[in-house]
Amino acid sequence: MLELYSAPESLCSQKVKLVLVEKNLEWKSHLLNLLTFENLQPNYIQLNPKGVVPTLIHDSRVVTDSAMIVRYLDEQFPNPKLTPTESTLQEKMKGWIELQNQFPMRELMYGNFRGIEGIVLRRSVQIKQRLLPKLMQSHPELQAQYEAKLKDVRQWNSIIQDRKKIDSINRKIEPMLTQLEAQLTQTEWLCGVTYSLADVVWTAVLNRLEKLKFGYLWADNTHPALSAYLNRLKARPSFKTAIQGDEMPLPMLLAGLRRTLLGI
Repeated sequence: MLELYSAPESLCSQKVKLVLVEKNLEWKSHLLNLLTFENLQPNYIQLNPKGVVPTLIHDSRVVTDSAMIVRYLDEQFPNPKLTPTESTLQEKMKGWIELQNQFPMRELMYGNFRGIEGIVLRRSVQIKQRLLPKLMQSHPELQAQYEAKLKDVRQWNSIIQDRKKIDSINRKIEPMLTQLEAQLTQTEWLCGVTYSLADVVWTAVLNRLEKLKFGYLWADNTHPALSAYLNRLKARPSFKTAIQGDEMPLPMLLAGLRRTLLGI
């Protein structure tokens, strides 16, 4: 039995869903509404102390962090195998996963979304900052977890409110894409001739960068190998299921808007 706690349109949740779909696995879905802060409630904090998504449960074993989850799934369900057999390619795959995992995508997203979406996202972080001390007070048994989360949220909020810091993060995107372009001029996939976990995680990241209007960085033949690569990723059936079909249900969206904009 596989259970996945995730959130609609969550970047890290999409990475895990891509693997589940690629492997044709079935799972029980638990959708959390990040805009009503279900991920901060005690029952979820007890499951995932960092209060983030996704969280995977496999036969009572809890696995957190998307990078760890995708590796775990590939070890437990090796058909089709999404890790290269050669040790040198395994190291290369690890490097590509780490490159995107260390990039501050959360700050990039919350700092760059515009319009009502940007307002709602940034306001939700401010509300988290006020909500966490209250949760800490009412649930002293989880004080350590809530204190760590509050420290993280304060830093997060500080960055996304600082335009200079966001611009600095934005400038780091193109050098990262240049690394991808260099590899993709040599191989069809990031780790050679076969699709791997490296391609899984970059599917979600590149699609999110495109949604954030950074697609111009590979348009107009500036990074032709990368552009062709993204088209190959989008052509896979898993993309349609795990990403294109990943939209927040209307009742969840309305509840999130009421909570973030009206405080209800």
